[in-house]
Amino acid sequence: MPLCIPQEDSQSLNLNKNSCVQETKDLLKARDYAYRLLSYRQRSTEEVSRRLKKKGFTAAIIAKTIKYLSELNYLNDDDFARVWIRSKIESAPVGWLLLRYQLREKGLKEETIEKALSAFSERYDESDAARKLAILLHARYKELDARRARKRLYDYLRRRGFSQEAISQALEKN
Repeated sequence: MPLCIPQEDSQSLNLNKNSCVQETKDLLKARDYAYRLLSYRQRSTEEVSRRLKKKGFTAAIIAKTIKYLSELNYLNDDDFARVWIRSKIESAPVGWLLLRYQLREKGLKEETIEKALSAFSERYDESDAARKLAILLHARYKELDARRARKRLYDYLRRRGFSQEAISQALEKN
């Protein structure tokens, strides 16, 4: 697949040849930069696009790079969402609200987010995770009076993205 399509007009042939060479160089630089980004961790299509734009690549070069990486399956937003959720819930208990927010920040579409979250909804019980975390943190706050300890625990669980319902259930059992 040619990177540039040469013009048949003899006057513009040299000009087009130079621009074609530059476009090819830019495309290769963009691909190299994207490969480097992907070597650290999996990324969403939007993340790579934003980073390429920030580096100063044109919209056409970005689109070609994204298309190329998607064809190679290096960029796959569905896989990215599943991997992101799995890594977050395995490393530290978090709530669905935080996961949804983080995936939106990564530029994923709402239907991709919902599909990925629903894939984990049967295996991950948010209320149970909040309860276990509350039990662990309860010892940290035992020096405080009950009201203040409850408030700090509530705030911590809220920052971790747990729903109001999950927090209420966790605090009831403590």
